Amino acid sequence: MAVFAAKSHFSIHFSDEEFLNRLSESLPACKKGKRCINIPYGDEEFLRAVEERISDFLKIYHFEGSSSL
Repeated sequence: MAVFAAKSHFSIHFSDEEFLNRLSESLPACKKGKRCINIPYGDEEFLRAVEERISDFLKIYHFEGSSSL
């Protein structure tokens, strides 16, 4: 998972295409890019919804609580 900033939005990239497809289906107003979902700056509602699903992604891949540093 990675986060990138653009001019009008930020993108959260996921390694799992199926997870991303389910996420984008649940948030049809957010645009989907290549393995990423784009969230406009200032859109707190979509940001909170994606944050909730990020924890699901981390649990699936057992990343919660671990660090690569």
